Amino acid sequence: MLHLDVDAQIKRLYEKKVGLDFLKDSVLKKYNTVCGNSNIPLWFTTNHDENSWNGTEYEKYGDMAKALAVFSFTWNGMPMIYSGQELPNKKRLKFFEKDAIEWNDKYELQDFYKTLLSAKKNNAALRVADAASTTYILNTDAAKNIFAYLRKNGGNEILVLLNMSKETIRFEVKDEHVTGVYKNIFGKTANDFTTEKYFEMQPWEYLVYEKK
Repeated sequence: MLHLDVDAQIKRLYEKKVGLDFLKDSVLKKYNTVCGNSNIPLWFTTNHDENSWNGTEYEKYGDMAKALAVFSFTWNGMPMIYSGQELPNKKRLKFFEKDAIEWNDKYELQDFYKTLLSAKKNNAALRVADAASTTYILNTDAAKNIFAYLRKNGGNEILVLLNMSKETIRFEVKDEHVTGVYKNIFGKTANDFTTEKYFEMQPWEYLVYEKK
């Protein structure tokens, strides 16, 4: 997923050998320090080298892979997509010889990536290198398992909730930055989070809301 020698640590997060605080307080802070305001970080869950040498995203991240893809498209930076992710491709490809991706007509994750790409393109809150875009890490009562953040640019907002655990988590977002009506970009249902911000998320589930 990441360079700066942290890919192994992200796998350890999936295996619960390190906590979510590692991602927030070590990896992201390191990227902020290295990139500053003049460089754009690249986020990905797989590429040709990673697939061949270290394994597919599903070998490395298991059921967390899609939540990490959501992070790649919604956190500050530029997401990258590798051939076959829309299948999804669970085959480790040979590096030094021709080894074709096993294409089929299913494309199970096509709509998943199409939805993320559309949000990235059309919502100003997800713009890259825009000084008007701000990222808020949100307070919840389940901070050890839930990574919650809000991207904001003027009146445009994207709310992201990631359950980074193998447990079903019930929690509340306790943050004044989240208020008003938001629409789930995947399910298209709308919720008013002005007063109540309670959620129940399944293991490794992701929720992405766009403010209406």
